[in-house]
Amino acid sequence: MRTVREAGPLVRELREERGWSQAELARRANVSRTFLIDLESGKATVETSKFMDVFQALGFELAIRDSETGDVRW
Repeated sequence: MRTVREAGPLVRELREERGWSQAELARRANVSRTFLIDLESGKATVETSKFMDVFQALGFELAIRDSETGDVRW
């Protein structure tokens, strides 16, 4: 995943795999449903901290990976 736009379909897929509504994921991630709609639709203006909260609520953590070496840096 290289951009927020690419994250939207992944968030939607993971949410649907769990059988959660947008409202349920928004509640679990402590974000607004509007934010989640924007994220799933690929709006590039999402706040980084909220972006990470959504993935954490889905049971994932984000890592920073060096695109040349593949080393995870964070």
